[in-house]
Amino acid sequence: MEHGEWLMFPWSFRRRPSGCVIQEVGNRGSEVTWIEHVEVDSRSLHPIFRPIVSSGFAFSAKRWIATINRHCQWLTTSMARTTPTADGGRESLLKLAEKMTKNFFNNINSCSENVWSGLPQNFAAQDVRLRYGNILKVLGKPSGNIVIFTTSTHIPIPMEVLFDFLRHERIRNRGCFLVLLGICFQTNDMSENLSMSVMVKILKIVSIIQVNSSPNKIEILYLQESYTDETGSYIVYAPMDIMAMSKILNGGNPKFVSILPSGFSIMPDKAPGQGDGAVGSILTLAFQSVDRLSNKEYMPPSTLKIIDAILSTTVASIKDAMLFGIRY
Repeated sequence: MEHGEWLMFPWSFRRRPSGCVIQEVGNRGSEVTWIEHVEVDSRSLHPIFRPIVSSGFAFSAKRWIATINRHCQWLTTSMARTTPTADGGRESLLKLAEKMTKNFFNNINSCSENVWSGLPQNFAAQDVRLRYGNILKVLGKPSGNIVIFTTSTHIPIPMEVLFDFLRHERIRNRGCFLVLLGICFQTNDMSENLSMSVMVKILKIVSIIQVNSSPNKIEILYLQESYTDETGSYIVYAPMDIMAMSKILNGGNPKFVSILPSGFSIMPDKAPGQGDGAVGSILTLAFQSVDRLSNKEYMPPSTLKIIDAILSTTVASIKDAMLFGIRY
């Protein structure tokens, strides 16, 4: 990237000379000093992101250091032997989780290759963005277009509280909708009887969540990866076919597993320690689904309504749970 090149993001920025100094310290450790220099044109930036961008925190060196720490923790996890799966299954599961999370962030970022459009105003109660991904092909099933849709909202709750709520498999909102890993189930006999349990967990990062409608009937499995530090958090998950998950746990190759990740990204609404008042959260929700009725030239109104309903009801359920309390 040339130093003077403006990138195609919702807001434009260009990176000036930046870098890091790495010094070896005792106990085979390293001390990293990072200097990050960017210019940001935030004139078209959504208002909820302006404080964190204008403070310099959004593109700060602290976030780069946090990324290094996260990678080191991931390496530690991948080499750990304290898991209930065999070595081959652990490695395959971690590789699949890595693939899932990379796909999630590649799909929701904004760049010249990811062109987002908004829903018509008469469909969306808030700012909703959507775009088409690649065509999903699964053996034995008809292929379909992947529709990716997302929105961001401000919640005046500390980031760690929101993170713990969204990643916890046993938390329910007993209003009109059940919030389960970001998927809304209408409240009926089935959703009221759903039970969730962790089938496999690798430290605190990767887990398999089992959803049962009865003691002997598994409705669905979810692969979930979650992580948090002071610069931000994420919870990424994807529904998994039971047979495919069985193969992964027995050391199968994750390259041949089709996965459709959705999830949440959480950022502080201002730089920690900046200004008066507590630090709240900026929650970004991003879902993916396969739609066989629409294409890049046309999306039926029924699909637009479903997208708006999923996002608006999920946001409302999360806010109700955070602001008015929830039963554990």
